[in-house]
Amino acid sequence: MLIPGEFKPLAKKELLKIPVFGWIAQGATVIVDRSDRGSKQQSLDRLKKILSEGISILLFAEGTQNRSKEILQPFKDGAFRLAIDTQMPVLPMVVIGAGKLMPPGTINLRPGLIKIVVAPEIPTVGLSDVAQLKQQTFEVMKEMIIKNQKS
Repeated sequence: MLIPGEFKPLAKKELLKIPVFGWIAQGATVIVDRSDRGSKQQSLDRLKKILSEGISILLFAEGTQNRSKEILQPFKDGAFRLAIDTQMPVLPMVVIGAGKLMPPGTINLRPGLIKIVVAPEIPTVGLSDVAQLKQQTFEVMKEMIIKNQKS
């Protein structure tokens, strides 16, 4: 199992508009309206509560599907601020090939295979520098993608 035990993903409000998937997301994820500062804070508070209950969370550091030609888009601060605030480790994971099965901007799924690659946890105990943790995670994930796109 990649993520031990139970976990809850964070999902953007826009996903609720997708038929069927939106209904599932409503009950299975923590929803955030990224345009509303209050919603962001409520989501952060809910994620902290979930972590305190021993449930893992799944966050996508880029905040959206990568539509650029870059290996990774710049990461958002939220996941790393949360990890440092709660002193919970970061488990870097990358999904290789998902863009071919569900191209950015569409909801059409195509058959095929994806590859999920997981790196060792990055501990946060004693850390206070969000930018440093974000950069360290970025470098680890970038290297994971480079190594695994070829195989």
